[in-house]
Amino acid sequence: MKLSKTEQETIILFNEAEAAASIYTHNAALCRQLSKLCADYPGQVRQAGDNGHGGLTFDLPKKWLRISSPRVLTPAQRAVLDKMNEKRRGG
Repeated sequence: MKLSKTEQETIILFNEAEAAASIYTHNAALCRQLSKLCADYPGQVRQAGDNGHGGLTFDLPKKWLRISSPRVLTPAQRAVLDKMNEKRRGG
């Protein structure tokens, strides 16, 4: 069964009583990142499920979850980064 892009969700679940969070996702980049965490931290992160249609479920410590605002650069910081990027591109 092929799921539409709308049906390919990412759901993060946690409650105030438990220290663990559960992440269900179809996002390939997030699956790779969480799978790497499983390999690097097998005692703290585990793959808890696979729905057989591309969706994976992972359990991890809730304190690892972060939501942050985008970084705001000053014009001077932007100029330095632009110069570094020019050097990388060989320009």
